[in-house]
Amino acid sequence: MEKKISRIKIGKYVSLAILLIIISASLMTLAGMVGYVDIGEAAVVYDPVFHEITKIVYGPAYFIKLPWQGVKIIWLRVETIDMFKNPPRDYPEIQALTRDGATVYVDITVRYQVIAGDEAIKTLINRYPLLDFEENVIVPLVRETVRNVISKYELTEVIEQREDVRLEIINEVVKRLENDPTVKGCLNVIDVAVRNIDFPQTIKAAIEAKLAAQQEALAAQYMRQKTLIEANASAEAKILEAQGEAQAQIIRAQAQMAAIEYIIKAYNSSELAIQYYYILALQELGKNGNLVIIVPQGGTTPPIFIPLEKTKSTVGNKTIDLNG
Repeated sequence: MEKKISRIKIGKYVSLAILLIIISASLMTLAGMVGYVDIGEAAVVYDPVFHEITKIVYGPAYFIKLPWQGVKIIWLRVETIDMFKNPPRDYPEIQALTRDGATVYVDITVRYQVIAGDEAIKTLINRYPLLDFEENVIVPLVRETVRNVISKYELTEVIEQREDVRLEIINEVVKRLENDPTVKGCLNVIDVAVRNIDFPQTIKAAIEAKLAAQQEALAAQYMRQKTLIEANASAEAKILEAQGEAQAQIIRAQAQMAAIEYIIKAYNSSELAIQYYYILALQELGKNGNLVIIVPQGGTTPPIFIPLEKTKSTVGNKTIDLNG
């Protein structure tokens, strides 16, 4: 009897354990059938048995799927790819060769977004089931485009036309990404930015030396122009001074002429006019104190004026120093 009771108890425990297992399995199955997708994401539910996408759920939302169905989460947020020389970065910078064989380093940033639409997402999932389109399409395409653009220019052209090269890289990258057959209609290119176009240290040194030489040449040209301007100004000043002096002499001569004519008319004597002219000449020469006055004897011959270092007057055989 006791053995029978023990068997009944064991049977009850086993049944309870099985029931608990079934309930747990059911709960786990139900839990696996419920999913959640966050904001800025899309849940792609696919059936591995029939190899098809059954539905796409956009977050934030809960969704239900069958136990054997799988889920892929695809980001709909704006993604940024940094291809820089220095960390932090996603990928290294792009090394490209110019038409004349010089190495150029390009830092670039690409911002893109997966288009939030069923057709775009289905196409992207079917073509890239592992969602590896960034490393397999975007990055290689950007590198190839940058190298193609740089290869069209010589090094000096890249240096002198850096802004034009930058704009061409941006336009070509956008065009290639938007028209690539594997991602066309699936991605929206938000922005492409060329952060820097750099050169090897040897080329930098050559550029700096060239710029220094150009600055020195500009400085020398400035000094030449300054000297020329100063020389022209000095010459013009002398010309103006000479013109002024000439004009002054003309005015003085005209005044003297008018005075002589007045004396002749007033006294009816040309002798007085001549003596007046001599007096004016004596005053003019005497301003510097360098004049010899020779007065011949007899009184009929006019005095003779001879410029010397000191002003003297000679009467007969005697010389008189007029400076005292």
